[in-house]
Amino acid sequence: MDAAEPFPYPPDDPVRLHELAIRCRRCASRCAEVADDLSGHVARPAAAWRGPAASAFRAEVRATARLVRRAAGPLREASVVLEGFRSALLRARTAIDRVRAGYDDELARQRRELALVSADATVPAQLRRLRSDELRWSHQHELGAYHRRYATIIDALRVDACAARRALGSLAWSVVPADGQRSGSPADSEARLVDSLPLLQAQRLLVAPAGRPPIRGTPAGVVRLWWSLLSVDEQERLAVASAAAVGNLDGLPAHVRSRANELVLDRLVASLRRPDRALDAAERRTLDNCLSVRREIDLLRRSRDLRTRADAVVQLLVFDPGAFHGEGRAAIAVGDVDTADHVAFLVPGLHSTMRESLPALVGNAALLSREADRAGAGSVTAAVAWMGYDAPSLFNVAGDGAAEAGADLLAADVMAVQSARDVAPHVTVIGHSYGSTTAGTALRDHVTGVDDAVLVGSPGPNVEHVSALHVPAGHVFVGASSRDPVSYLDRFGLDPTHEAFGAVRFRAEDVTRNSWRVDVDDHSKYFEPKTESLSNIVRIVVGSYAEVEVAAYREEWPILPDGINTDPEADREPTVPAG
Repeated sequence: MDAAEPFPYPPDDPVRLHELAIRCRRCASRCAEVADDLSGHVARPAAAWRGPAASAFRAEVRATARLVRRAAGPLREASVVLEGFRSALLRARTAIDRVRAGYDDELARQRRELALVSADATVPAQLRRLRSDELRWSHQHELGAYHRRYATIIDALRVDACAARRALGSLAWSVVPADGQRSGSPADSEARLVDSLPLLQAQRLLVAPAGRPPIRGTPAGVVRLWWSLLSVDEQERLAVASAAAVGNLDGLPAHVRSRANELVLDRLVASLRRPDRALDAAERRTLDNCLSVRREIDLLRRSRDLRTRADAVVQLLVFDPGAFHGEGRAAIAVGDVDTADHVAFLVPGLHSTMRESLPALVGNAALLSREADRAGAGSVTAAVAWMGYDAPSLFNVAGDGAAEAGADLLAADVMAVQSARDVAPHVTVIGHSYGSTTAGTALRDHVTGVDDAVLVGSPGPNVEHVSALHVPAGHVFVGASSRDPVSYLDRFGLDPTHEAFGAVRFRAEDVTRNSWRVDVDDHSKYFEPKTESLSNIVRIVVGSYAEVEVAAYREEWPILPDGINTDPEADREPTVPAG
């Protein structure tokens, strides 16, 4: 048996089950042989070696030999479990074939009876209709008995499958040293070997106390494998009973986390709105945060998908209304993050709060998703309104502490989306204003798998050159309006609009810009419809890089501070994109 081949669920092919059982028996024999080889041909020659390295080597060899030998017995038992489930599957298939044959015969007989009654001209038409209706009801009742028999067989088979899976999980767990035995070098060596195997970690979670999901911080790969090992009924029960935990587990599908987070949201609203409950200031802020999130989700779901005309898909990926001393934390995806070809994260800037800024951020995400679907040549885009960090105000923006703290959260949420999928989507992180500082810090400190980074209205991305960011070369893009005063600040790292920074600058001027001076209003126009900025961001998000309209870099004058006079874009007339 291939050691990398897990048992996510017993296969439903009897031939495959038999093959796996044979391979388990062969592997058990091979494990015993390997353990003997390790103990004999490897450990004995090393017995004459001296020194700390030699002692450590011998301990590792002994630990590996014990672990391999310990696997032989469970593998033999696993072959018995697989053969047992194979027998149960064959019995079920035989029973289902009998039910199907009986159902077909009964259906044919009923059709003949109904045809005779309907064709009997000696009976008045109204009476024929009444008799036909009575026959149909009787037939439905009789056919329902076949359906119940079929359901009974399937339920019994599901029980057998779950029992087989549990048995396989327990056998895998029996190979793992008990927690109480992990003191001392040999046991520590075995623990390290076991902890390097995601399947064994997931199996360990399976035999943990029922109803308890993994703790937060469990590796996403282990969480994903653990979830796949659960039955549909177990997944449903955990998603409802442990919604708060499930909603925060990296590695789970976005739709699962979203449903769990919405359950938490609705339960919290119901609790805080009880007539007999008097709310303090903190609880009122929490309720306001909850209502803001619920309002945005409901508004989005009332819209229609442009392509299918079905209700729009909206997912609550992150939800913690009490985070950051009541400011709250949330991430709302417009589009299905589990299946989208492209996923874009929108990171907001100064003064962003759930109560006041979420509608605008979600609106930008919805517009970006819609425009990207139009421009994507059949591809689908999900845009995430990421209100996921404690955005600073003008009074505490002097440092980059908020960006440093938010960077870890952003990186974790970006990687969570990818870890839950078999094939990672094309991911773009778009940071606006101080959000670009947070995004830059995240991409500097973490390898996130992000394909493109877009910085708009940036006071600096906390690095001096794009080479410090974990983004493919040539895939850091910068948009800065010549009238945007924030984009001239150079507060956090080098101005990304300068050629020395190494990014690709794209056109981001607006036809409604102030005619002759900088204006703080132009700092908020990067996501306006039918603008150069939004059009170019959409092209980046869908991977149409050749269509991005490149802008000239700002000139670097060591004597004069940055301003309109150093920006070649200041004298260019903005355009209104077609479409």
